[in-house]
Amino acid sequence: MNITTQIQGGLGNQLFQYATGKALSNRLKGSLLLDIDWFNHGWDDVTPRHFLLQELRLNYQIAQQGPAIKSPKRWRRIAQKFLPLSPYVLRDRPFRFNQTLNTFKPYASQDVYLMGYWQSFNYFESIRQDLIDEIKPITPLSTHYQNYLEKIEGSRSAMIHIRRGDYVHLPNAAKVHGFLGLEYYQKGMDLLLAADSNPQFFVFSDDLDWAKANLPHQDRICFIESSNENSSPVQELFLMNRCQKHLIANSSLSWWGAWLSNSPAPMVIAPKHWTNDREKYWHDLLPPQWQRI
Repeated sequence: MNITTQIQGGLGNQLFQYATGKALSNRLKGSLLLDIDWFNHGWDDVTPRHFLLQELRLNYQIAQQGPAIKSPKRWRRIAQKFLPLSPYVLRDRPFRFNQTLNTFKPYASQDVYLMGYWQSFNYFESIRQDLIDEIKPITPLSTHYQNYLEKIEGSRSAMIHIRRGDYVHLPNAAKVHGFLGLEYYQKGMDLLLAADSNPQFFVFSDDLDWAKANLPHQDRICFIESSNENSSPVQELFLMNRCQKHLIANSSLSWWGAWLSNSPAPMVIAPKHWTNDREKYWHDLLPPQWQRI
């Protein structure tokens, strides 16, 4: 049985899709394949991305390209439960955990195809240690990032992630997600200081000029300058998860930076509103032990 998961978006989203597919393939004892056709196309009003899972120590195969899999119509969603139609296509519910994925049993002759983002830790919490072991760069950190790693491991480190970029300048991303604002970071840094009177802040951002001009406690901050390498997100994710405490953005990249951490004294601060939808609850995305502000 093949379990194929559609891969799309940036590194953080790619990891949600991979982790969900891996957990399902483990449960069903199938082979994990990744459909990376999304990266062969240009998309309007979408931030350009690269397939980055190949930079990590993951275990998968690339799916051979065939006819594009489309979201199943209602009749197909019903029929595939009772007939061995292949592949069995499952689509996620954005930001909502779908218990079906953890319990359904396809026919032995059915392959499975996963569509969507699968942004809930509930899909793969059972294999967390496996993911911690796997989600590491294949190649050693560059000298540029190794210097930052030594500072992180030699201090009482607290990661701060600020995502502006497309959340400010790309209309669709700004409408759906939006920038969290300075007040969020001021409150978060105050909470980190209340928990540890002598932290070293490590700031990751796609807009360091804004961070340098606006963040308080500049004497405690080390700004992580991004390199021009294609693997920069992979190396920066590794630095994030080596930090002891985390003030994350409404970004899947820093979500993973916090979730993968094995800190002996963890503290994760996350936004209580992940998007501009103020009516939505985020308990399927944000673990209960994370503090929300």
